[in-house]
Amino acid sequence: MKKVVSLKEAIGEIRSGDVLFLGSLIECRRPMAAAYEIVRQRKKGLILLAECSLAEDILVGMGCAAAWRGCYTGMANFGLSPAPFRKIETGEFIVDDIGHIDIILGAMASMAGSPFVATRATLGSDVLNPEFSRTEQIRTLARDPSMIPEKKFVLMDDPFYGSGPVKLQPAMPADVAVIHVQQAGEDGTGRIEGSLAFDHYFIHAAKRVILTAEQVVPESYLRRDPNRNQIPCTSVDMVVEIPWGGHPSQVQGFYDVDMPFIREYVTAAKTQAGLERWVHEWVFAMNTHDEYLDRIGAARLQYLRAIPPYGYRPRNTCQRSDNHKNKLNETGGDAQEPALEYDERLCRHN
Repeated sequence: MKKVVSLKEAIGEIRSGDVLFLGSLIECRRPMAAAYEIVRQRKKGLILLAECSLAEDILVGMGCAAAWRGCYTGMANFGLSPAPFRKIETGEFIVDDIGHIDIILGAMASMAGSPFVATRATLGSDVLNPEFSRTEQIRTLARDPSMIPEKKFVLMDDPFYGSGPVKLQPAMPADVAVIHVQQAGEDGTGRIEGSLAFDHYFIHAAKRVILTAEQVVPESYLRRDPNRNQIPCTSVDMVVEIPWGGHPSQVQGFYDVDMPFIREYVTAAKTQAGLERWVHEWVFAMNTHDEYLDRIGAARLQYLRAIPPYGYRPRNTCQRSDNHKNKLNETGGDAQEPALEYDERLCRHN
């Protein structure tokens, strides 16, 4: 069964008030094209899971998200995520802090069909302080309240080994998971290179799964090497082919992170007016992802393209490219870029 659809059609399946998981972490393999389309379609009241970083910051800033249950809100090298902190201070965005391991365990519980899992993670921390719990409040905001637990946790004594208190961590289901992958089959089989983050759990914890992919390839190709496929087609509802769909984040094997682009966003997003100007320029003024790529420009995209065998663009390569650009200016365009030098040991199989 072919599951390939347009980005607009796929994001149209997300409903205001849904519990939403956006795949991967921080500035690596983020579903950025999908996040832009969510803003374009003006979704409201979304409840975000896991982290609140690059993709989520835009959703929060533009009023698409009402709450978040997770463990990290930041822009890596560029500090804390500006939009959530601004919206928290005004009471427009609700945060329920959950431990990093708790997210993994909650997603694993959902994947296994269990309502909770026992753990000692976050015992003794303010994650368990009832004064800071917002679980009950967020439950009232969800389109389907049953997707949010009635309680943030329950403490009990270990009934099997008598080892003391343990925490019952509720499952963490999602209405929709949107995950960007390097390759996907027409039927939904997905292949991820590099860190899996939480993705291999949430594909089973979500009611609906949307894969955005750098490449859509024949299922027969992916099944030649099934050990490299982390996402089964039976768990996926829709597939969208969208090259550079993770920009400005990094997608291993395809392109590196666009640090100047993220810096420009973070600088603009320090104020609400600045964020809205940025979104108008890079989201609302673009009707399609192709227009977005045209605006970035082929030269800039080529500069970000990953170099084999690394899977990213080594910083010394970036420096060589900068030197090459200067030489082009000096010679009137006749200079030839030097070949990349690399350690052949990186290419050998043990």
